Amino acid sequence: MENEENSVSVYRVIRDRYGKKHKVYSARFKDIQTVTDFTTKYDPGSFALYAMAPVIDDDGEVDVLPDGRVNFDNGFADDVMEIVELALDYRETREQINEWLDLETAAQIVELLLGLSTFKKKRK
Repeated sequence: MENEENSVSVYRVIRDRYGKKHKVYSARFKDIQTVTDFTTKYDPGSFALYAMAPVIDDDGEVDVLPDGRVNFDNGFADDVMEIVELALDYRETREQINEWLDLETAAQIVELLLGLSTFKKKRK
């Protein structure tokens, strides 16, 4: 991660798994509700657990797809993509982000967004 600032906005630069740089910006006022909703729902330190959590049906059972596979479409991936797009200031499309985003980088981006936006409490 590289620290960079300019006169227009504050951002941090991360590198993806392929070495490409991406700028992570602080949240805009209009996005505060989205960020707050995300932080209420998820802990960035537990991303792998959310990604592997199966959908639970109305009967309290693990939901199974018609082909017999466990349904892991629990909404986490869509929520992460929304917050990553926001953090990158919508300068990349979902399709572009899908080409390089992994769980580790997603967690790093969210941590940076929260820190830059002062949603994250300082650890002593």
